[in-house]
Amino acid sequence: MDATITINELFSFVLYLLGIGLLFYMIMLVRNINRIVVKTRQIVDIREKEIDAALKEVPDIMSNTSNIVSNVSHITDDTKELVEKVSPDITDILGNTSSIFKKADTMGEKALESMELITESISEVACAIEDNIRNISDYVYLILEIIDVIKNVLKRK
Repeated sequence: MDATITINELFSFVLYLLGIGLLFYMIMLVRNINRIVVKTRQIVDIREKEIDAALKEVPDIMSNTSNIVSNVSHITDDTKELVEKVSPDITDILGNTSSIFKKADTMGEKALESMELITESISEVACAIEDNIRNISDYVYLILEIIDVIKNVLKRK
């Protein structure tokens, strides 16, 4: 059996297949949307009282929000004024603090220099005492030798 298919027939066949696929996809889409709507309706039915209460509170919430925004605006303005008033004092305090730290640094350097001077002086005194002790030791040794010599001379006579 021989059958010839024209391009027009092939094109129509492909379009029919695409249409059937699109129809199947649309049916699945409507089915999923229907499930979502059913679940949403169930949730709304279960939570109907809570939703009504929340909707009744919305005007109060909005007025409270307005009051809060107004209070925040006042606080912001007050804070801005306070910062503007305190800003020069803070600058002075920072300048004084910087000056104090510089003076403390200078005093620390002077104290360090004084400690170095005292350390050097003590070291020099210790060296001088050591030299003097050596000299005394030498003198005592010499005196003892002289005494020995005098003893020996006196013993010989």
